[in-house]
Amino acid sequence: MYLACSSESYADVLATGAVTLADWFRICGEELGLPAVELEDKHIGEPAPARLDELRGTAARFGLEIVNIAFMNNFGLADDAGRRAEEARTVAWMDVSRRLGSRFLRTFAGWPEGDRAARWPAMLEALRAVCARATADGIRLVMENHNHGGFVQTADDVEGILEAVASPALGLLLDTGNYLDGTASIARTAARAWHVHAKFTRVGPDGRDARVDQDAAIRHLRAAGYAGCVSIEYEGEESGRTAVPRIVSYLRQVVSG
Repeated sequence: MYLACSSESYADVLATGAVTLADWFRICGEELGLPAVELEDKHIGEPAPARLDELRGTAARFGLEIVNIAFMNNFGLADDAGRRAEEARTVAWMDVSRRLGSRFLRTFAGWPEGDRAARWPAMLEALRAVCARATADGIRLVMENHNHGGFVQTADDVEGILEAVASPALGLLLDTGNYLDGTASIARTAARAWHVHAKFTRVGPDGRDARVDQDAAIRHLRAAGYAGCVSIEYEGEESGRTAVPRIVSYLRQVVSG
């Protein structure tokens, strides 16, 4: 396993312009000594070819792999036209992922408008549609477990969706802090993970977050044979500039243990 950092972890300073993405690449590569980064779509901005080429070149200059594009979409919309538009956006961002040289492009199943069961079949249909395109284009999509009223709240949801879609282009982005039942679902789905978010919201002096047992999560991933990336996704009140270095120090010990 190896570490990366999501741009969401520095959302506070990226939003104000106090840190640019180029600055952030330098921080990740030189100050934190990380081999990889993950980019939120909102931090990329308008994905013009020149912008994407610049970002890819800057990441390479600091020795960073762009491991994932954390794209935001929603297949839970009740309106058919709106859902089709989300499919089209997802396909368009496959080209962005390819141009950036990213290993993965995140997708969400989404957040159902109205009755969850009623929206479920259309969500599966949308995922099958984008996965068909991803398969044809050689793109790997990772679906994140992301509760907050969404479709993917537990291991049952992950297994149900992945088995129903049954696409070689779709794997799991396992977020250690998003399952409703925490470690129980992590243990059940660790073997399905293609990419991992280590979620932090309140970082102690030792780099740990009391809300999420990252040690247990890494143990389950290791037992399942996971050897991929663990991307730090910090979403707390403290600035990422001070919180993330503590997280890196702590997780570096855990993933190498």
